[in-house]
Amino acid sequence: MKVLHYKTNFLNPSETFIDRLIRNHRLFEPYAMCISKRHFCDHLKVFQQPKKGWRGLINTTYFHLNFSLPFYKKVVKQLRPDIIHAHFGFDGFRMYRVAKATNTPLIVSFYGSDVSRLPTELGWKRRYKKLSRNAQAFVAASDLMKKQLIDLGFPEEKIFVIRFGINIDNFCFNHDYPSDPKLLMVGRMVEKKGFKYALQAIEILKNNNKTVEIDLLGDGPLREELHKITDQLGLTEQVHFRGYVSNEKVCDALQTHSILLAPSVTASDGDKEGLPNTVLEAMASGLPVIASDHAAISEAIINKKTGFLVSERSPHEIASAINTILNNSSTIEPVRQRARRLIEQEYSVIKLVGSYENLYIKVIENR
Repeated sequence: MKVLHYKTNFLNPSETFIDRLIRNHRLFEPYAMCISKRHFCDHLKVFQQPKKGWRGLINTTYFHLNFSLPFYKKVVKQLRPDIIHAHFGFDGFRMYRVAKATNTPLIVSFYGSDVSRLPTELGWKRRYKKLSRNAQAFVAASDLMKKQLIDLGFPEEKIFVIRFGINIDNFCFNHDYPSDPKLLMVGRMVEKKGFKYALQAIEILKNNNKTVEIDLLGDGPLREELHKITDQLGLTEQVHFRGYVSNEKVCDALQTHSILLAPSVTASDGDKEGLPNTVLEAMASGLPVIASDHAAISEAIINKKTGFLVSERSPHEIASAINTILNNSSTIEPVRQRARRLIEQEYSVIKLVGSYENLYIKVIENR
């Protein structure tokens, strides 16, 4: 059986969660279709929209008008996939007419901004109503996201919760927990990641004679602003901007740091997290996580059980949690162990792929 994965840009560097699904299919042969090839295309058949000539012009025009691209229909008719899987709500909308015209079942996965920010933009609530009627199934990455989809008008009986999954074997549990107070943040430097609140927490600790260092892994539009904040707070000796690094280097960093900070917030434009993959990867590695009680994070981080939860935009609570961990390193072991067990039980890539493929089969049989 064949599954055709669709995403406009296949894939952005941060979208490893989609790549993990595609690389680990067991019952389905995966293909991909996109406007632009970017990352994770090796050893995968990817159909890319032609960019040149009159065909390229027609397809590009159709794309910007949110019409069905002739190129997409051509690929689906030739490939004859058993099911189409669109990733993110906006790409689901772009595929529903193609799926309908070719009589191919369509499922759509939602991940975060497509249920928090996108519906506030002009025309998208109307588009989502059309999508809700025409796709066969919708996948939410968390229980919270399922509720958000229901609130947006998606029929509850069509919504399935499938949590993110990671390759657990790639994240060894660090039995030698580092005692040096070295903190870590990983992610794109955008508002919803809450980088500035981590910096403010470091300043609070410094003012209380507690000096800690933090490595910031990632890049993005707020990097220059974060540099300025670091200078203003007098933290240039403690805060290290490492820029974008590979997934392999992130894995290495999870083994050499003592705490991961994930102080996510709801951005001013309404954008929210789903459940950051880095949080799951840190938990699998035995790295204690301090995270905001934001979006679906609390479905994985149970306060003082599998990690530590703080309020959004609360550097004082972040600083207090850091102190708790650093001053009680001997009692942090149960938290690390419970976090690892939770990842093994609920967030493995094997469970992820099995859940998706079972859903594919159910949708195909009920077509």
